[in-house]
Amino acid sequence: MEQLSGLDAMFIHAEQHGLPMHISTLSVYDPSTAPNGEVDFRDILGIFENRIQNRVPILRSRLHQVPFNIDQPYWEEDPNFDMVYHVRHIALPKPGNWHKLCSMVANLHAQPLNRRRPLWEAYVIDGLESIEGMPNGAFAIMMKVHHSVMDGRTGMAIFGNLHTLEPDSGKESHESLFGEYPTLELSRNVSTPKLLRKAYVNNLRKTSRLLKLALKGIGTYADVKLALRNKEVKSLHKPKTRFNGRISPRRIIDRTIFPIDGIKTIKSVFRNETVNDVALTIIGGALREYLTAKDELPEDSLVAGVPIDVRKEEDRDVMGNMINIMNVALRTDIADPLERLKILHEEAHSGKVFAHLLGDHSIHDLLDSLYAGLISWGIRTAVDSGVMDKFPPANNTIVTNVPGTNQPVYMAGAKMVESFGMGPLIPNTGLFHTVSTTYDHMAISFTACRHMMDDPDFYVSCLRKSYEELLEAAIARLAEQTNPKTEVVDGTMVMPGKGDKPFIEH
Repeated sequence: MEQLSGLDAMFIHAEQHGLPMHISTLSVYDPSTAPNGEVDFRDILGIFENRIQNRVPILRSRLHQVPFNIDQPYWEEDPNFDMVYHVRHIALPKPGNWHKLCSMVANLHAQPLNRRRPLWEAYVIDGLESIEGMPNGAFAIMMKVHHSVMDGRTGMAIFGNLHTLEPDSGKESHESLFGEYPTLELSRNVSTPKLLRKAYVNNLRKTSRLLKLALKGIGTYADVKLALRNKEVKSLHKPKTRFNGRISPRRIIDRTIFPIDGIKTIKSVFRNETVNDVALTIIGGALREYLTAKDELPEDSLVAGVPIDVRKEEDRDVMGNMINIMNVALRTDIADPLERLKILHEEAHSGKVFAHLLGDHSIHDLLDSLYAGLISWGIRTAVDSGVMDKFPPANNTIVTNVPGTNQPVYMAGAKMVESFGMGPLIPNTGLFHTVSTTYDHMAISFTACRHMMDDPDFYVSCLRKSYEELLEAAIARLAEQTNPKTEVVDGTMVMPGKGDKPFIEH
C-alpha cells in the first residue's frame, strides 16, 4: 500500500459537512469532428476503461484508514472497482440554458465523494444544444477528483490521458499529453497489526522531525525578519469581507472567457508582467467593482492565496500534491487598471520571495511532521467551535492557475471547445477562482458559497468590465508609446494623416 503524505492527508482531515475537498472540471465538446459526427456514451466509457483504469492506478484505489486515526491513511486497491459506477450519463433538463447547467454542476460539485470508493466521479452531460453559443450536439464532461489525489500538475496528467491531439481516437499508442501520472504499488487486505506497527515507527520519526523543524524555524524566522526590515517582502493585512466566515454546504459556479490576444496585449504593456499577473489584476478589479456596488469595499487591499507548484524534476514520480502558497495583494484599493497591474506584479514577486523564505516544502514538511489525529482534531475543533471565524482570514480568496493546452485536443474524436475548473472552499474562505489558459482563450471561473454570493451573473459582469477597462487602457498606452499623437477609437489606432489602422482583433 502507498501511504498518503501529510499534505495529501490534510485534505482528507479537513473534509467535513459542507466542505468537500475535491477539484472539479467541466469540459465542453463539439462532436462534429468525431467519426460520423457523433459520440456515444460507450465510446467515452471505453476511453476511461482503456486509458484511466490501466494508466492511472490511483483512480482504482480507495482509502484505508488506520485505526483510531493514529497515522496517515493509505491507498489500497479497490477489489470491487466498477468503472460504470464512476462514469455516469445524465442530461440537462429541457429547455436547457447556461444557468441551468451552472446550477446542475454546482449541485454536483457540492456533493462529497464516497470514501468507500475510489475518490473520483465523472458525469457525461447531454442536452446542451439549446444553450446559446454551443455547437450542435454538444456534450460536457464534469470530472470530480479528490484533492488528496492530485494537484495541478498531476491533475493535468490525468486530463492528458483522456485526450488526443488528433480527432482519430482509435490510435492505441496514445501517450499522455502532460506526462504520465506516477505509478504506485497496490495491495489489498493489509493486516491491522502491521499497520499499527508501522504507525508506531512513523510516530517516533515524527517526534524527531518536529524537533529538527523547530530548530530550522528559528533560522527561517530570522531570515523573514531581516527581509521585512529590508522591505524585500511585505507583511500583508487581510481585511475581513463577506467571503470570510462560516461556509454553507450550498455552492454557485460560473465562468467568463477572454480572447488570448487581448490578454497578450495587456501583458505587453510592461516588460516583465506575466499572464498570471494579468489574471490577478482582472480579478482584483472585479472584486473592487463587486464590493463597491455592495458598499463593502475595505480600505485595505484584498489578498489572494495563490498555490505555486514546487515540484522539481526529481519529484516527477511523487504522487499527489507538491504545492506551496503565496499571498498576493490584489490591490483592490487602486482604481487605475494599469497602475493596479504594475503594482500587482511587484506584490506577486514579494509573495514568491516570502513563500521561498518560508521554504518551498515548508507546508509539506510541517504536515509530514505532525500527528494525523492531531491535525484532524485541530481542524474540526477550530471549524465546529467557530473559533476560526473570530480570527483574521488567511486570505480573502484562492486563485489557482491551471496549465492549459497550446493546441486543440479531442475526446473520442470530439473537439474540446472550452474547459474550466471548480475548487474546494476552505474554512473561512468562501470564494475560489480558477484561471485556465489555452491556445485561444483564458477562462476565469469561480466557486463560491451561495450565502456569500447569490448573484453570480453580476460578478461575471464585474469580471468582464474589469477586463475591458484593462484592455482599453493597455491599447491606449501602447498606442501612445507607438505614436504620442495617436488616438484610439473603439479599439482602433488612428494616426493623423494615415487613416484608421486596426490595433488588435478582440
